[in-house]
Amino acid sequence: MPRPPDPFAHAWTDTTMPCAVIDIQSELRFWEETYACQPFHRPGTPFRYYVPTLKFAYDAYLLSRRCSLQQLLPALPARYDAAIVRGIRLDWPWALAIIERVWARLNAPLEEDPPLFALPAALLEERALLDHAMQRRSDVHAIMANVNEKGPTRLNPR
Repeated sequence: MPRPPDPFAHAWTDTTMPCAVIDIQSELRFWEETYACQPFHRPGTPFRYYVPTLKFAYDAYLLSRRCSLQQLLPALPARYDAAIVRGIRLDWPWALAIIERVWARLNAPLEEDPPLFALPAALLEERALLDHAMQRRSDVHAIMANVNEKGPTRLNPR
């Protein structure tokens, strides 16, 4: 008979620690601003009730980044029960919905994320003008190289 997973065991199986950094304060700000429109939100539940489960989700992700959430699911309920104090622990199906949203956010392709530092429209226009000028400059250099290669020619022979 197989032994149940140890809820206090490390989530990773190899000898190296996972390498990832998450700004948890920024992430919590994101969830605080958006939790009311998330599918896991229950009307009347203040954000502070979600925080322990959100932190648990980030910890689980960081400790087992090389595994998929599906691989971790058998051990997660026991880990959640052991990690979160009963008075602030959410029911497992509710907690799982939050954990899934956190993992979906962390595993989203970078192309879907907005740029960290968006350029103002004026800078974008200036950048386009500079790109155009540089292209024209390289076109002129190509023409001049061609002229130098063939020798002087008259543009307007009479």
